[in-house]
Amino acid sequence: MNVTTNLAATVATSAASISPQAVGSTMDAWEKALLTLLGTFIGAMLAFLTQIVLRRREERKAEQLAAHRILFCLFQQMNTIVLFQRENIAPRKNSPVQFLEIPAVLDYDLSTNLFDFESFGFLLKSDDGRRIMYDLHLAQECYVATLRGINERSRMHKDLLQPKLSEIGFETEKSYSLQDIVKGLGPLVHGAMSNSTTQMILQLQHAFGKLIAAKLSFRVFAVSYFKTNDFTEFEFPETYGLVPGQK
Repeated sequence: MNVTTNLAATVATSAASISPQAVGSTMDAWEKALLTLLGTFIGAMLAFLTQIVLRRREERKAEQLAAHRILFCLFQQMNTIVLFQRENIAPRKNSPVQFLEIPAVLDYDLSTNLFDFESFGFLLKSDDGRRIMYDLHLAQECYVATLRGINERSRMHKDLLQPKLSEIGFETEKSYSLQDIVKGLGPLVHGAMSNSTTQMILQLQHAFGKLIAAKLSFRVFAVSYFKTNDFTEFEFPETYGLVPGQK
């Protein structure tokens, strides 16, 4: 009984010895610790969110730069075709001997002015974007095939037609009838040159049409995706017969 009474007295004495100031001081310390922890957490979260925003902003800039590059590449490809048409096809469009008069040209480099498909990631985010990426790929394939056709025809002109003309004594200063030229060249050379020339002309028109369609659809997509009209709207006032009904 005495032990119990002494224990109770000890507890009472200890409780009485804890002043209100001490209790308040302990609570303040906990509050400060919690506020510090909360502040650290909020600071880390804000830093994390800031990094996400900055990273997304940089990704957006890279995507927009890629979009501008796509349009510039399309312009280069279309301009290459227009220049060839203007310099070589248009001046001889009504000639009955286009296969002869359209000259051989230096080979085009098939590896330049091509899309960097590794930067097309933003097009993969939607069905419309993937469809446009597919259209861009087909348009470029058509463009490359056209240049390859020009190179091949130029090779035939140099290696097949010109030696044959020299062989039959053809002189550029003299006038010849179409019948005489065809007879002199023979069916093999004439047929090969005539077919390759016709095919080249059709390829130029087809490739140009593909590139126009790809350019228009991509620009509409880019304006919608980036929510800005800050994309070059280029056109070719004169296409020299590449587009039916236009100059």
